[in-house]
Amino acid sequence: MNPSVSVIITCFNLERYVGAAIRSALAQQLGRPFEVIVVDDHSTDRSRDIIRSLDGVRCVQTPRNSGVLLAMLEGIRAAQGDLLFFLDGDDLWEEGKLSACVKAFEADPACVLVTHDLCFIDEHDQLLDRTSRPREALDSLPAGRRGPAVLDAILHHRDFVWLGSAFGVRRSLGQIDQFDAWARALPDPANTYQDWPLAFWAAALPDVTVTYVPHKLFRYRLHRANHSGDASSAGRAARNFLRARNTLEAMHDLAKARNLPASILRTLRSRGRAYDYLASLYLGQRVSALKGFPGAAPDFFRRGELAKELARLLGVLLIGPQRFAQAAARR
Repeated sequence: MNPSVSVIITCFNLERYVGAAIRSALAQQLGRPFEVIVVDDHSTDRSRDIIRSLDGVRCVQTPRNSGVLLAMLEGIRAAQGDLLFFLDGDDLWEEGKLSACVKAFEADPACVLVTHDLCFIDEHDQLLDRTSRPREALDSLPAGRRGPAVLDAILHHRDFVWLGSAFGVRRSLGQIDQFDAWARALPDPANTYQDWPLAFWAAALPDVTVTYVPHKLFRYRLHRANHSGDASSAGRAARNFLRARNTLEAMHDLAKARNLPASILRTLRSRGRAYDYLASLYLGQRVSALKGFPGAAPDFFRRGELAKELARLLGVLLIGPQRFAQAAARR
């Protein structure tokens, strides 16, 4: 088999969910061979045994816990396909996900990235009544404007683009092998997110297009162990914000190297300052946080979150980062 389509699933300590995630990928009806690669990022629970118990899966094991970006890169290196699709080990794909996205790629030879809408589930697989940001921002647009809107939103880091388990890239057109070398050379790749740098790398190339499929093609699982969203302690919150800052800095440096418009550079720099301030706040670095808030305020204002972030600052200063994080997690 020499598949043109590869599915890359990343997993770290997801024994409760990873089997269902893999099965949702294996159940895809594409009408042609495709491969499923699962990268276990040195889990310490039963994840590896569950992965290896499933037929039709190639398991890649990292020698140490290396973070989601480097784990994804190991999957890309192992993949044979030109169309690469990504699935987090705690999410689920809908039945027609892969065929819809492959058709979108095949309809446009210039298409470098495809993404789509989603729904939300809890840890027990129950659907949650939540409206997705892609639907809010994109459904009202004419079909021909949705792809350009997503392309612009990736470059300006707007929050209505969903990547994660929703996106795929065309390896050859997106120069993904060069992305591998660039990402591994980042100052701290183990503490950098995976999806935004890859999407930004591809979207920032000249003469490419992006396609948005207006269907709910995967289920995003909300649970306390969600690795990128778990902020139930000050340490976890600081970790998340530091990773977000590293991600924005990587994107800013790439934008500068590719001579992208000044508006993109300003947005990425401003967003990076905001995450740097938030990390300082949760690390208990009060002086740095107080100095950093004025620089972060313009970004909060543009996003309509200034009042919320001012309340966060006062709350952390009053009761401390750990108690504030615990109280916020209980809400």
